Amino acid sequence: MIEIELTKCMVNLIHICILIVFGLGLLCFFLRKRYIPQLVGLKLMLQSVSLGLILTGWEKGDMNLAQSMVISALVIEAVVIGLALTMIIHMAKHSQDDSHIV
Repeated sequence: MIEIELTKCMVNLIHICILIVFGLGLLCFFLRKRYIPQLVGLKLMLQSVSLGLILTGWEKGDMNLAQSMVISALVIEAVVIGLALTMIIHMAKHSQDDSHIV
């Protein structure tokens, strides 16, 4: 396995980038009115958390725990995104049905 050496400055920069991506996802989630951009914001937040877990595991030297946590997070994320998309599709169908009734 190849050992990667990063300076403390680079690690801090990666942490700042993770926080920026999480903040952008949070803003997108709360400030957008439509559902798909909110879902994209949620996806950004979840991906930044996964990246943070990987970086923390790398810093602590316990990649096995970090990888298992990220895999669990990805499975949960896939389920949440799938359910959210299903709900969006059903809401769109119901709004089309209601417009034909009136």
